[in-house]
Amino acid sequence: MNVTRRELLGTMPAAMAGAWALTGHGLSASHQAGAGAGAGLVPARLGVQLYTVRDQLKTLDATLGAIKAAGFDEVETLRPILADLPPLLKKHGLTAPSGHFDAALVLDVGPIAQKGLPAGYTFETAVAQAKAVDMKFFTVAYLMGEDRTSLDDYKRHADKMNEAGRRCKAAGLQFAYHHHSFEFVKYGAESGWDVLLARLDKDLVAFEVDVFWLAAAGLDPARTITDLGSRVKLVHLKDRAAGPPELDESKVGKAAFKEVGSGSLDFPAILRACKAVGVQHYFVEQDQVPADPLASLKQSVTYLRSLKA
Repeated sequence: MNVTRRELLGTMPAAMAGAWALTGHGLSASHQAGAGAGAGLVPARLGVQLYTVRDQLKTLDATLGAIKAAGFDEVETLRPILADLPPLLKKHGLTAPSGHFDAALVLDVGPIAQKGLPAGYTFETAVAQAKAVDMKFFTVAYLMGEDRTSLDDYKRHADKMNEAGRRCKAAGLQFAYHHHSFEFVKYGAESGWDVLLARLDKDLVAFEVDVFWLAAAGLDPARTITDLGSRVKLVHLKDRAAGPPELDESKVGKAAFKEVGSGSLDFPAILRACKAVGVQHYFVEQDQVPADPLASLKQSVTYLRSLKA
């Protein structure tokens, strides 16, 4: 089953521990020895956005073990599995510095988007679960199509994100927003992205930059990260097949998503820009994979560790 982000946020049950074969997913001894040695462009600790392995989250225990064996030390988690994470993170020597949360927890987005939240689940519930795994970043991951039809929508969302940023700060968290390419659709002379840049409080709302979706919007990821500067605290690393820009994510084909280093993006330039602006956490993600997501993640991390500063 291939689960979309919308379906995951709305319908995924709490994950259950189980067995998932690890054969072939571990790094070689030589690669394990070199990972995190500090000689490359990537930081010692790399992370995985768990959306990549969404179809394996019912076997969460074994899946986290496979992620650790593949050479990662951090995960960016998803709201539906938060309650199951604390003991498993400790067991596998992983941390979860960021988590993706439903926009309905903090934005005024209407009843359609709220249907995916469990009954009684609130912002306070989410914060408590985030604190239980020592999370630092409370990240809104996605705006449903019906909630981004005008510049006024984006203005309203920006104001609500500033409010969420204040609430997160009071709870010891940093609020962040993860974009796609749809924010760059223009409504007249301005885009939703223009509104967010102008209206969001730089001290209260950080950006999680996704280099794939920047490229899909026709932007140079390294240049955009440089321009955003210290507003970028988190980054998603994934590659993109060469092709024209596409602002409608529903029209982005599965084959457009590539393992890091196997597509068209200039990752040395991207990573240098990330380092220059002080990005704190790097998460490998691949929305669509041809077969085994762990094999895909291993390919990406092997490439990243091969890059020299």
